[in-house]
Amino acid sequence: MYKNILVALDGSAASGFASQVAIKLANALECRITACHVYGIDIHRSRFSDMEPGLPKQYQEENKLMYLRSSHDKLMSEGFRALSIGYVEDFVASCKKQNILIESVAIEGRSYIGILQLAAEQKFDLIILGATGIGAIGDGLLGGTTSRILYNSPCDLLIIRNELDKGPILTGVDGSQEALKAVSKAAYLGNALNKKIHITAAYDPVFHNRVFDTIAGSFSNERKEEIGLAEQEKLHNDIINEGLEKLYSDFLHEAEEYCKQNNVSITSSLVTGKAYNALNKEAEKVNADLIVLGRHGNHREQVSIIGSNTENLLRITNRNVLVAGGTHKRENELKKHEAQAILEIPKLVWEPEAQAHLKRVPVFARTMAKRAVESAVQKRGKKIVSAEDFQNVAAQFGMGQNRSQQ
Repeated sequence: MYKNILVALDGSAASGFASQVAIKLANALECRITACHVYGIDIHRSRFSDMEPGLPKQYQEENKLMYLRSSHDKLMSEGFRALSIGYVEDFVASCKKQNILIESVAIEGRSYIGILQLAAEQKFDLIILGATGIGAIGDGLLGGTTSRILYNSPCDLLIIRNELDKGPILTGVDGSQEALKAVSKAAYLGNALNKKIHITAAYDPVFHNRVFDTIAGSFSNERKEEIGLAEQEKLHNDIINEGLEKLYSDFLHEAEEYCKQNNVSITSSLVTGKAYNALNKEAEKVNADLIVLGRHGNHREQVSIIGSNTENLLRITNRNVLVAGGTHKRENELKKHEAQAILEIPKLVWEPEAQAHLKRVPVFARTMAKRAVESAVQKRGKKIVSAEDFQNVAAQFGMGQNRSQQ
């Protein structure tokens, strides 16, 4: 899965943890590492130039200014190069002692630009870097360089806050292909690092109730009667209060079946709440060392560069997080040994009458209803969804009744 890893170093505490994790992965996965440090000289040249008008009068003469510019430029150039070497030389030596294939690169420029360009050029499988850099002030926020790489990484990204200890790996599922692929990567890393795997599915029934209440509040009593709002509300409550739990239990079951087929021992949990917050609380509960999440979730749009739950979890957690999936899709991204194809959910064909039934479900619940029907159909080994299939599943949630039966 990971054969070519890029680790970015900057001398910070988080960077030190990142280097330790890189060595652990390299030993466990028998992969090669490239260590890099990117240093910026131009910004210091620009700042010095901006400050020149404010220098004391004795330094305003042209020859003295020229001397100051030259001295400052030399100091910055030689100093940063020496600093760059210092950041990586101990790490390189440690890797060589353990017979890890290691290269080091020093790049002049903006940190995130240099890292991203290097990652794109050499097609790394994984980037590892600290959550914060040497400018960290302890507020828990991601560093500027890390944030920019998060939004533009062409491959998997491992953001490190702490050293890896003995805690399990937690991964979340939501029915999306990205989440299932994250499960396979969590299982792969768990096996390599001898770590337990904990799979969590988190759903939020309160949000959907609020959506329905907001929609209901926009209609007059006459309009509510005309559209049968009471019936729609019952249908909605049946889907949300009972359907969501069953639906996310199915998501867990899918992941559990994959792990069982691949001899991966796991624990699992079904929790409620905002997904990012619930996952973070579950990670704290099981004392997870690492959280593995897909870059996107079940409601991905093409213009999105990262799912909101993955992004929000990264903002609040104090755990290490692996973001599975880059912002740009590569050809032949899935390797044979990754076994991710096992997790792919085949697309089903919906007959027109079945589609007509689905369109009668409120928009905000339609995706969940569709997923519940497809899950039931797949379990029966079918590839086409009929109206009868829809009605059978709908009946389980009280959706199959008409007004005369109410």
